[in-house]
Amino acid sequence: MAAENRQFTRQDLLTAIEQGWQHYLSHLHELSEEKQTLYARQQGFARIQDVLAHVLAWWERSMQRSLQIISGQIVPRANDMDEFNAGVVTQYQQWTREAIEAKFVETLTTFERFLKELPESAFENERIQLWLRIDAIDHYEDHRLPNAPRLQLA
Repeated sequence: MAAENRQFTRQDLLTAIEQGWQHYLSHLHELSEEKQTLYARQQGFARIQDVLAHVLAWWERSMQRSLQIISGQIVPRANDMDEFNAGVVTQYQQWTREAIEAKFVETLTTFERFLKELPESAFENERIQLWLRIDAIDHYEDHRLPNAPRLQLA
């Protein structure tokens, strides 16, 4: 079954984080500076910090939107994604590599805790399910480093 048609459980999403995102920085550090720069450019970003900022901003957005739905708020459809991504790059432009990596780890920890604490009923909401799948699974595969394995989900 294609990933976009499959319902993922809390454990599926946590497994994706454990297999992929938790090792992202260690795989990144294994690459030479030249390969990191090449990777960032292939991803459409000028710097590796921009890739990291992009990923963590989408985790934050997914958590925020999920909480809005759970609390009964109306969540508008996504705006222009290119505009959002450009805004994120601008927002983090002055951050050092070390600072953005620390923010990446902090946000990943928050995202993982969020998934663990999310009410089971949230996983039945199509929009929440979509955002969580995209950010935990699809986005990892989209931004998987050349030296990192693919996710192995049941």
